[in-house]
Amino acid sequence: MGRYSGQSGTLFVKGDMYVGRYRVRQPGQDNWTRKAIPIGPRREMTKPEARRKLRQILDQLGVNQDTNLMRSVSPAAETFKQRVEWWEKNKLIYFQPSSCNMPGVVKKHMIPIFGDLSLDLIDERRVQEWVSGLHTSGKLSPKSIENTWKILRLVLGKKHVSGWSIVLPRKLKKEQRYITPEEASKIIDAAEGQYRPLFALQFATGARFGEIAGLHIEDLDFDKSIVHIRRGTFRLIETDTKTAAGRRDVDIDPEVMKVVKQFIGDRKTGRIFMTRNGTPLVHGNINRYVLKPICKKLEMKPATTHAWRHGRISILQQNRVPGDLIKQWVGHTSLQTTSNYTHFSEDYKQKIVSELASKKDK
Repeated sequence: MGRYSGQSGTLFVKGDMYVGRYRVRQPGQDNWTRKAIPIGPRREMTKPEARRKLRQILDQLGVNQDTNLMRSVSPAAETFKQRVEWWEKNKLIYFQPSSCNMPGVVKKHMIPIFGDLSLDLIDERRVQEWVSGLHTSGKLSPKSIENTWKILRLVLGKKHVSGWSIVLPRKLKKEQRYITPEEASKIIDAAEGQYRPLFALQFATGARFGEIAGLHIEDLDFDKSIVHIRRGTFRLIETDTKTAAGRRDVDIDPEVMKVVKQFIGDRKTGRIFMTRNGTPLVHGNINRYVLKPICKKLEMKPATTHAWRHGRISILQQNRVPGDLIKQWVGHTSLQTTSNYTHFSEDYKQKIVSELASKKDK
């Protein structure tokens, strides 16, 4: 195999990124293949700087050195594409069905940038430049960029990214809608059919909607007033709970259990709540066709089924229920997560201020 002259590569622009192109020999063959590699965001470097960086990368790859000939006849290092294929076959299969969008994210945002790179070239600096490129493109929100980075981290593995400190775009905190006890009472009274006991049960348990949709009659202990959460639902199919902590027993108000029992009637098995076809309910449909119309009718701020969960956790916190018990009832893995679901109304905060003032006077 003959020696070829050194190459400096060619530079071109793709979106907001400088991208370099160069040639390599296929292992054990004489033909050449063109490769592309990300250089960096346009906003952070000039074109001459990008050219110099491309040349440095080519030197690191060894395409202009005799050692490249050795790489051509020896097994190639694992590329990002190869890692993705292995990850999808051996790890992604154990994820929840709700993770089905991950391959699409990898294909759209990672393969074009990292696809042909060997894993040892995907370092902290290169990933930080990739994150900056996603941010400056304006196509993804800060939250979406964070989720995309988390997926990349899963693909690469903990050992590969150990010690990295990736700076992500700052997320603006958005106030989550939560349903107050007064609103809950009005919504439940206005609901019809199965939605009255459904909303009452979700507010009493603080459960995720998928967990409520996945409940079977056998999951209810009417004597002890306990709801045994053993599964969830996603897109018309039953799944495991979101986390191991999601598999739990929730003590609820006996009056709510009576409402549910009355709705069930003589049935002994099967799902408690379902569509006309017997399939699990879907939260998007309930939000659009049931809950939001009720809120509009009551001249109330629109809410989704997740607002029941935020509302219940807020009530438990305001009534000073022990944090560990709240965490157990709602199926959280940490108290930090529980804190993110907690909201305090202005009336409650004023009440606390008054109580503190009265204690000071004494």
